Amino acid sequence: MAVVSISEAARLTGKSRKTIQRYVADGRISMSQHVAGSKGIDIAELIRVFGDLSQPIPALSHETVSQADAPPVPPDVAATLAQLQAENALLKAQLEAKDANLADLRQSLRLLEHVPAKRRWWFLK
Repeated sequence: MAVVSISEAARLTGKSRKTIQRYVADGRISMSQHVAGSKGIDIAELIRVFGDLSQPIPALSHETVSQADAPPVPPDVAATLAQLQAENALLKAQLEAKDANLADLRQSLRLLEHVPAKRRWWFLK
């Protein structure tokens, strides 16, 4: 992922620069090195420590690709994607049905395991 400065890391996490610097000094966040050689903090490290970031992750110049520059998706890939999405929806429905069936079976098992009260001698045959 991208390596950002301490100021940028503070902006992304919503924390102060002092907090980020303290985390680095304590060893809770590790420093990385930019491609150009300057030090910074990897965004993956920020996500590991703080969870989801409050601000969007900045795009790097070599990672940005506009929609016009993006290659078109071949029809066979689009068809495969649609087929996989349909299969995924079907599997989710089957899983929900299985869970409902399992709940019914557990309830039935509880009823079967129920121990009735002692039988009296006049009920015995």
